[in-house]
Amino acid sequence: MSNKSLLVIALSARPFVAAAVQAGYLVAAIDGYADSQTVSLAKPAKVVAFDERGFAAEAMLAAIAQLDAAQYFGFVYGSGFEAQPDLLAKIAERIPLLGNLPATLASVKAPTHFFSTLAQQGIAHPKTWTHLSQDVPPDVLLKRVGGCGGSHVQRLAQQPTLFPEQTYAQQAIKGLSISMLFLANGQQLSLVGFNELAVCPGAGMPYRYGGAVSQLDLPVAVQQQMLQAAQALTLSFALLGLNSLDAIVQDGRVYVLEVNPRLSASMDLYDRAASELNLLAMHIAACQQGPALILAPTLTVLAKAKAQAVIYCLRDLTIAANFVWPPWVEDCPATDKPVLVTLNQAICTVWSEAADAEGAKQLLAIQVKMLNNLLGNGIKKDEHANND
Repeated sequence: MSNKSLLVIALSARPFVAAAVQAGYLVAAIDGYADSQTVSLAKPAKVVAFDERGFAAEAMLAAIAQLDAAQYFGFVYGSGFEAQPDLLAKIAERIPLLGNLPATLASVKAPTHFFSTLAQQGIAHPKTWTHLSQDVPPDVLLKRVGGCGGSHVQRLAQQPTLFPEQTYAQQAIKGLSISMLFLANGQQLSLVGFNELAVCPGAGMPYRYGGAVSQLDLPVAVQQQMLQAAQALTLSFALLGLNSLDAIVQDGRVYVLEVNPRLSASMDLYDRAASELNLLAMHIAACQQGPALILAPTLTVLAKAKAQAVIYCLRDLTIAANFVWPPWVEDCPATDKPVLVTLNQAICTVWSEAADAEGAKQLLAIQVKMLNNLLGNGIKKDEHANND
């Protein structure tokens, strides 16, 4: 193990920092939240502002400039760069990149290139338009190029005259939202697991990411479609390390939506302290060794299912100093002093474990309700009196 540190950069770095510490690495982090867990595990833990395009570029480069690059053997990245691979490239000039190259990220996130690749490979996907024209129906979805987290997805019918640059329209398909987490060496892949995705709608954000559950029991035919698509895309884009494939299943057919060619929050559904598997260490090995790393078709993971839900602020609220977070809550803001959280801001992540996905989802729903009650999230002050 190197005596140098690993730098983790992601809008929410905590799951990757925790996995890196579990693997025995010295870890530093840059993210957008500085939750209490990240701050306690990463030395140093820096915060960089972000907006709808991801990290603020100048602030990120300033934070990188403050680091002694010689102290790091490399950096891994999660969300925050999808719309600006050039920023990723500038960081890689100072610290070795352990992940998909900026050019790969740019290619995968370019709608015209990505969906034409799907078509060439015979992979089913929703019909997509990159320019507004008369043949675009009003019931399509409008998505931002390089968007992440789902909050950027809108219904075109709500703003029919708008089709700004860096957006594209896509056919809306009703069905089961799923993802597949996999490890790739540029030529082959190992399946980590299949997950069901959930949304948590907010005002003007009908498709905002709400969470996920692992160990999803999918028909074999659906699994095979996902695996075949991921394998074809691994070869087309020379994908390395951990990646996730998002899709919609309708009537047994898989429609691919996107590939996230970077560390995914779904990794947290599998990397637990009780497991000998460390996905972060395997990600680094795949990026360093490429095709020389022999991959099994499937990685052995914990049999239990894990579910997670992002808790968003339903009204402006203040979390009291020294608030005691339940043990099944992560990404918590530090409460050594009162914390003001504003409407629609992410507060934390609730997780649960059970024997199967359905059991994990049921327990998760109970815990989410419990935490919202503890926080008073969504309850107005005058409502307390009515319930006395």
